Amino acid sequence: MKRMIILSLCFFFMTTAISNADYQTKATRENLLEDAVIDLLQPQMYEAVQKHYGTTYQIAFQCLRVKNIKKLDHPGSWLFEAPLEGMTYTGAHNALDIFTITVKKDWGDLNWVLKDYKVRKYNPKEKFECRSPA
Repeated sequence: MKRMIILSLCFFFMTTAISNADYQTKATRENLLEDAVIDLLQPQMYEAVQKHYGTTYQIAFQCLRVKNIKKLDHPGSWLFEAPLEGMTYTGAHNALDIFTITVKKDWGDLNWVLKDYKVRKYNPKEKFECRSPA
C-alpha cells in the first residue's frame, strides 16, 4: 500500500512539473511589467466588452498582451496610449472574438480611459499567439 501511494505521488509531481515547465512565461522584468499593465487596464477592457456585447456576464479574456505603449506629449510626462489585444471566450474557453483595445491617459482626463476598440471574429484556423501570465 505504501509503495502504491509513493508511486502515485511521484507520478503526480513528475507530471505537474513537466506540464508547468512547457507553458509558463518566464518572470522577466518585461513580462512582469506587461502583466501589471494588463491588470491595471482590465476595467477598460471589460468596458469595451460591455459596449460590444451589451453584457460582461460569463465573458472573459484569454491570451492578453500589450501590443505597444507610447508616451504622449513630452518625455517625463505621465501621459500614455496603449493598444492591448485579447481573445474573449465564454463557457469552457469557447473563443468568441479578438478585441484590440486602445486606452489612453492624457490631459483631458488624468485617468485611463477607453479610446476605441476593434473586434474581429476569431478564426480557429488562425494561429493566435497566446502568452501566459508570468
